[in-house]
Amino acid sequence: MSSREKKKPGGSGFDELRREIADGLIRPLYLFIGEEQYLQAEALRLLQETVDETLRMFNVSVYSIGSDHGGGSKTTAAMVIDAANQLPMMSARRIVVVRDFDKIKEDEQETVLAYLKRPSPTTTIVFQAVSPDKRRKLTAALVKACTVVKFDLLDDGGAMRWAEDRLKKNGCTIEPAALRLLIALIGTPLNRLANELDKLAAYAGSGAITSDAVQELVPRIREHAIWELWDAINKRDRKRAFKLMERQLNNSDPLPVLGSLASLYRHLLTGKEMLDRGATAKEVTSATRQWSPTYFAKLRSSSRAEIVRGLRRIAEVDNAIKNSEGTPRLQMEYLVVELTLPANSRR
Repeated sequence: MSSREKKKPGGSGFDELRREIADGLIRPLYLFIGEEQYLQAEALRLLQETVDETLRMFNVSVYSIGSDHGGGSKTTAAMVIDAANQLPMMSARRIVVVRDFDKIKEDEQETVLAYLKRPSPTTTIVFQAVSPDKRRKLTAALVKACTVVKFDLLDDGGAMRWAEDRLKKNGCTIEPAALRLLIALIGTPLNRLANELDKLAAYAGSGAITSDAVQELVPRIREHAIWELWDAINKRDRKRAFKLMERQLNNSDPLPVLGSLASLYRHLLTGKEMLDRGATAKEVTSATRQWSPTYFAKLRSSSRAEIVRGLRRIAEVDNAIKNSEGTPRLQMEYLVVELTLPANSRR
């Protein structure tokens, strides 16, 4: 397989990319998409390490389209392509990273499209975006020409395996219950998870990380934020729900927020169905890993039909965001409006 060969439709993931880099297979065009920023940064590090450390300042360039380029000028697509066409300095290749490529203006697209047809054999260019607009001509061309690498957020199980592997490499362990609690509290974004694991490992020293340590040291980021939002939705307090959603979107990408809300609704549906079958609170806790009084209060005050409607709308918004149907923030605002409608007004 030559370095010019592209991946099959659908793209690859971080693990496959890491194996290819280790095997010396470096492609000229990459498209990195997805919400998992930690793994994107790790992938860029692996690519940059293929250039001798003493020569990286000459052969590794990072551009953010539309950002200040100095002297009051803005970074343009032409600047990026000029850099990509430069010969590497005393190195086999150059690495050019293009962030926010979805900000490339319509009248600049032809410059990029022409480069995609004949990329420099001595440059690896990486286009990065969380969720590019699939309706744009440039996005379609990038998907066709580049090796697409998807960096989706891990689910709870994947995040747990990643955490265990990270701790093992650092000579540390964590109790299974403590790891489940950690994920429940902060979610699965690996930047956040890595920070908390490092803090817990330092606290535990040579021992295992326990649930008590997690309870003491880890802020209840996911649980508190999502419960606050759910509380506002449950009370039909649209103004407060909008404020809470806005705060979360300012600190996180929409899909992780949506995923956390979906996870809560799924736990609610599971708990509701178990209670309807006569299960005890202990059995519900064991199945859902939810134990707070707030959870059970919400469980008993919500109908099954209401929970199912919420799950359906969350799934619809998730699909709309992934397919670039309107802006993610607008989709989330529509969701808040619908979830805070009076019960007899919901479809």
